[in-house]
Amino acid sequence: MIRFLLIFFILFSTQSFAEKRLGPNDLKALVDLGYNKKDAYADDYSKTKAYWFTLEEHLEVKPKYLALLSQKMKVDGKATVNQHIYNSKHHFFGDKKSKCVGKKGLILGPLNLAKCEYLKPKVVNDDELTKDTFVNMALDHCNETKVKNLKTEDGKELKVTDTEKCSIKYINFSKYEFAKVLKEVGKDIDKPKKQKSNQTADLEKFKKQCEELGFKPKTEKFGECVLRLLEASN
Repeated sequence: MIRFLLIFFILFSTQSFAEKRLGPNDLKALVDLGYNKKDAYADDYSKTKAYWFTLEEHLEVKPKYLALLSQKMKVDGKATVNQHIYNSKHHFFGDKKSKCVGKKGLILGPLNLAKCEYLKPKVVNDDELTKDTFVNMALDHCNETKVKNLKTEDGKELKVTDTEKCSIKYINFSKYEFAKVLKEVGKDIDKPKKQKSNQTADLEKFKKQCEELGFKPKTEKFGECVLRLLEASN
């Protein structure tokens, strides 16, 4: 009986964990939220092509997290708000050698004239990845990577300029609320305010604590500090 219960517990735990991961069955729900049906990571595609992932391909590897990021920019001189998908099972920070897929050219002994055809992040294990770490990684890559020589699948070059800061719209099916918290903590903390609730009082207290720790008000790091304290208090 004890052995049966143990086996049942293991199977139930495994199934529960698996259900938390995204998969092909989540395609329609993600499309309804606005996730791109096809997307390419930001990178320097000099002498190579961008690999355009379909949403189905993202879901096939069953990632722990799939984030939808938004970024204002100009594409071919036209102002637009572009959306990027970030997959927690993709090593999007990898170097070009690790992301090279399909080589064309000659390989003659020590003389290698082959060229990389596509850049495609390899699949990694995301079991130990936390949501906070994934958020920071995705935002860092989105904000710091300069897009060069990006072309559509049919070969049309896309000139990307005037890129602004990236923000996260969704992680899996949930709206990412950091922007809301950052907006609150960015308000002038020197002005006395009427406390409407315990949460408002806590917010003011955490803002003061973060300022005392050396974080500058109205900055992203200051907002992250307050967010962490709010999460811990909840």
